[in-house]
Amino acid sequence: MNENQQILKEIFLKNKVKGNYKFDYNLSKYSWFGIGGNAEIFYIPSSLEELQLVLSEKEENIDVTVIGLGSNIIIRDGGIPGLVVRLGNGFNNISHNKNTVFAGAAVQDKVLSKYCLKNSIIGFEFYYGIPGTVGGAACMNAGCFGSETKDFFIKAKCLSSQGEHVELNYSEELFSYRKNNFLNKHIICEVQFNKEIGDPLTINKRIVEINDQRKETQPQKVMTAGSTFKNPFDRSEFKAWQLIDKAGLREYELNGISFSEKHANFIVNRQKDSANLIEDFGENIKKEVKNRLGIELEWEIKILGNR
Repeated sequence: MNENQQILKEIFLKNKVKGNYKFDYNLSKYSWFGIGGNAEIFYIPSSLEELQLVLSEKEENIDVTVIGLGSNIIIRDGGIPGLVVRLGNGFNNISHNKNTVFAGAAVQDKVLSKYCLKNSIIGFEFYYGIPGTVGGAACMNAGCFGSETKDFFIKAKCLSSQGEHVELNYSEELFSYRKNNFLNKHIICEVQFNKEIGDPLTINKRIVEINDQRKETQPQKVMTAGSTFKNPFDRSEFKAWQLIDKAGLREYELNGISFSEKHANFIVNRQKDSANLIEDFGENIKKEVKNRLGIELEWEIKILGNR
């Protein structure tokens, strides 16, 4: 056991934490690619108060990384140093009042969409097509089918890496395309959204349309992680998949890694040798699109850890 692990173990034991923690814990099952390195310290806190306590007592030089469902990450073979936090049941509540929807960061986007349908709350249909969590959606301004998280966002309640409470309020500068511009080493614990009542039949119809379109255009039941690259709307009229297609790279393959036949911006992983190979595949695509079309693609998938 190294120094960081010893420090955290003493904190966990001293405070009799109820959450789960493990050392040198393999994270393969927390990436939809089905492969990845180890967490130096892996921790699922039981509550906000417990997480705040652990963060406030840890050394400042111990990095904190948060992972959710793992639907848009590559965890490199060298693993993630420091404390890896995965929010669980203590951050999984949904409620609403007259004007606001409250969702814990661990709530799955699809579950929030269903909740809003049940309560005739309109605008959250697009979340049915996003395989992630509310915390992840706020971290990257997740969106699809013409809607984005910023469209309904009011504020996020967060903890700093040292356990301080921070509120992140909506502003025009807060979000850009697939990005939260001011989230810096903060852990989102709850998100508040604007609430608007709508017709449940209209809401349900839109959810069915989104789900049908997702099944028709995106790969199902394979090891993938959603859109690989952001659409470079500021540099091109074409979407990322169209650029990959135009560059003649739709059929590119590397050691069991390729693009989906359904969508040329969804990587499918069919190997268990190395998570780094998935990153290599993407970097090769970026290089060739730049060489052939003069446009540099930017990762939408988050790449975590050491090579």
